[in-house]
Amino acid sequence: MPVDRSALSPGRRFLQPAGELSLLTLRFRDAGRESRFGTAYLRDNLPSIRLAHIVGASVWAIFGILASAELDEGTTRDLVLRYGIVIPVVAASFVCTYTTWFHRVWEPFLSAMLLFNGVAWSIHGYVVKEARPEWGYGGIMLILAFTYIFSRVRFVWASVTGAAIVAFHNVVMVAALDQPPKDVVFANFFLVSFAVMGMAGAYGLERFTRLLFLREEELDGARRRADALLRNTLPRAIVERLKGQADAPEGAFIADDCTAVSVVFADLVDFTAHAGRMRADELIALLDDVFRRFDGLAAELRVEKIKTVGDAYMAVAGAPLPREDHAQAAAEMALAAVQAVRGSRWPDGDPLEIRVGVASGPAVAGVIGRQKFAYDLWGDTVNLASRLESNGEPGRILISEATAVLLVGTYQMSDPVTVELKGKGPTPARFLLGRAG
Repeated sequence: MPVDRSALSPGRRFLQPAGELSLLTLRFRDAGRESRFGTAYLRDNLPSIRLAHIVGASVWAIFGILASAELDEGTTRDLVLRYGIVIPVVAASFVCTYTTWFHRVWEPFLSAMLLFNGVAWSIHGYVVKEARPEWGYGGIMLILAFTYIFSRVRFVWASVTGAAIVAFHNVVMVAALDQPPKDVVFANFFLVSFAVMGMAGAYGLERFTRLLFLREEELDGARRRADALLRNTLPRAIVERLKGQADAPEGAFIADDCTAVSVVFADLVDFTAHAGRMRADELIALLDDVFRRFDGLAAELRVEKIKTVGDAYMAVAGAPLPREDHAQAAAEMALAAVQAVRGSRWPDGDPLEIRVGVASGPAVAGVIGRQKFAYDLWGDTVNLASRLESNGEPGRILISEATAVLLVGTYQMSDPVTVELKGKGPTPARFLLGRAG
């Protein structure tokens, strides 16, 4: 039963949708999902990671131009540190993002690069004595911004790296630069405040990203289940066409003129008499067993199941995708269906048999309905197959003359027989006996 989130406290509303996540590390509790998220996260953020390298190198270069106006004797040392060490290392890191191994170690690698930048800027004030003290924590704040936001490393890595940068900068301020305590406190006020806000922002951003990934996976799962259900209801080719008509105007429909198909009808002999003596669960179990066998045969032979009506099973070869061997496929389906029920019995012990009718020719096919889709066939070929099945014999397959012509030479057939069909009168037909030879 859905939870009414409006009745929850603010804290529980925040936590309630994230039960799949670890509260502290934000990792998914499911290892497989965590692995999929990691792969998708890097794939989606790799362009941003590369852009961060470019922006970071540019910031180092631009600040160097601005600083040169303030420096005198320290300009050479600043240039060596900035352009001789840091920017080349950042450029090399950028190149590494195009290697195959980068995908395996990208977070520890980038964290190390961010820490390197923090260390480099922290010792800048020691190497370049003329540098202003406020440059120190100002530059560190910029590096922290890259750590928490632009580098796209995840919350845990960003938090540890940011804390290490702030800690090292404090060591340099106290031990190497010998800054007064009040300056250290003043610098830390800004650094720690910025770090805490950055950690909070990184946490919220990653949490949102993970929840969005989770919802997308759930939607994908629901979409796959819906597609599977639709494919179990409609032919795959029709499902794809329906998807392509998602933006079609109201009233658009699928309708095809099929010039050559073979329709198969099969039903259980004496079904009504036996069904009246069976319990509901027995009846459904028996039909399910028989039709499951037919479904398996249809899938194996690439014959399309159309529907079941009561105890009748209808399938077609040659629709929705045309095929030249539609008559042969229908014949194989009919022969296999007869064989599939051979040896089966009704609950009372009577042998279970089917009658099968097959007809070939043109038909109209299409999807009807708007809330419950149904793919169906209409036309004289369909009616003929149904009439042949109704007038056939138990355990035998009655086929139309058009089907017989298409099977000559490859299948054994009886001599022509005349069948009196409702609405058609005397109609020539043959019994399909098996494969030739």
